[in-house]
Amino acid sequence: MSPVEALKLALAKEKEAHDLYQRLAEEQPVAREMFLNLVIEEEKHAKLIEDKIYELTK
Repeated sequence: MSPVEALKLALAKEKEAHDLYQRLAEEQPVAREMFLNLVIEEEKHAKLIEDKIYELTK
């Protein structure tokens, strides 16, 4: 597996986690704020990975 392939796999996992936390934020009002904070963190992680993919493929 190449570095770019590994990063694309990591990006897919970040997006899965993002979607999970988003859904849980909607379903669990008591923990909504925590899940929304996790959504924001996953967005940051995805951006870092996207930037690295761009750097390696430009």
